[in-house]
Amino acid sequence: MLVLAALVAAAAAAAYVLAQPTFQLTNALKGSVRLEINKKVRLVQPGETVRIGVGRGLLVAEWALQRPLSADGQPMGEAILGSWVVPTPRGTIRRTAGPRLDTGDYFAPLITNETDRVLRIAINAGLEGALDCGCAVRPGARRVFIGYYRLYRNSTVQATDPDGRRATFRELGPDVQAGGFAVGLGFANGDFR
Repeated sequence: MLVLAALVAAAAAAAYVLAQPTFQLTNALKGSVRLEINKKVRLVQPGETVRIGVGRGLLVAEWALQRPLSADGQPMGEAILGSWVVPTPRGTIRRTAGPRLDTGDYFAPLITNETDRVLRIAINAGLEGALDCGCAVRPGARRVFIGYYRLYRNSTVQATDPDGRRATFRELGPDVQAGGFAVGLGFANGDFR
């Protein structure tokens, strides 16, 4: 009888542990995400899915994109972050860190420099939300991640060479949305005027 009681207790304990709530985060961004759950921090790489056991009490999960740094150590792009509060977690709580937020949609230009000169990049040039990445993309660079920027229907990405000549990709909104909120853009010597 004692052995049976011990087996039942062990089975109940195993069921309790196995039924512990799990928080699952998928990083759908091109950069790493800093995830904080109940004051514990973890770095989640691009494309990675992590599972973390959590308690049955109030769950607070916050994430923020780790923005890439320019040559002078300044963060490029806009701050992208989010949070979730789950009062009583049960089962697996699945969430995604991605470019579509309550504040709007964001996109990642991935710059290829096919020229023989350093290029400076401005996002949404000519629009109210224009931002210079503060970076210099070196000759031969391929698909350089320069951060996330606000996406508009008429979003642009403009490269400027050292002589002040410019090349611009225009009206990127619909194509970027269809492509998963990242777009590869190549600039060649013949593109500049």
